[in-house]
Amino acid sequence: MTDVRTLIAKNIKRYREIFGISQMELAEKIGCSPTLIGKIEIMKRFPSADNLNRIAEAFKVDPADLFLKSDDSEALNAMQSQQERKNLLKEKVLKAIDEAF
Repeated sequence: MTDVRTLIAKNIKRYREIFGISQMELAEKIGCSPTLIGKIEIMKRFPSADNLNRIAEAFKVDPADLFLKSDDSEALNAMQSQQERKNLLKEKVLKAIDEAF
C-alpha cells in the first residue's frame, strides 16, 4: 500500500515537470511560499485541503488525480503526452521561424 504523502509528493513534482514550472512558479499560482511546495515534495509537510484544491486548479486536474498512483492515472499520462506534443510543435515552429529569417 502506497503512502498518501508519497503519492501527493510524486504527483505534484511530476505535474510540475510536465508543465515545466518551478516550485516558485507553482507557489505563486496558488498563493503560498516556495518553501511549502518544497516541503510537500520531500514529504515534510502535507498540503491543506485548500492548497490541494489550488494545486489541482493550477494543473487543471481534478483534486483526486493528485492521489492516484502514476500507473493508474490516465489523465497524468495523457497530459504528459500532450505536453510532449506541444513541445515538439513549439520546436518545429521556432525552427521554421529561424529558417525564414
